[in-house]
Amino acid sequence: MYQRKTPVKDDCSIEKALNVISGKWKPAILSHLLKTNLRLKDIQKGLPEASKRALTHQLREMIEDRLIEKKDFNQFPKKTEYSITPLGIELAPVFKELSKFGDKIIG
Repeated sequence: MYQRKTPVKDDCSIEKALNVISGKWKPAILSHLLKTNLRLKDIQKGLPEASKRALTHQLREMIEDRLIEKKDFNQFPKKTEYSITPLGIELAPVFKELSKFGDKIIG
């Protein structure tokens, strides 16, 4: 059974928010899912340096945190798609501001 590596703390809102969006691949995954629904293979294509195992773990954590959802389609071959939830959509302005900040510090 899957178990989260870093427990989410409940005593600090900022730390809790950063905990659920931090991870090597979470910001990139969320950024892609804010644009469109994706299958795991599409996420892997966009992040070729990420292992399938690492992506799967981070996707599971984001599902657990209600930022994204996974939908299994009843078809052959099997199709599974990830999409952003209404809670995850609330991160769009946060990511926009982080992008602006990144542009300032990068040069």
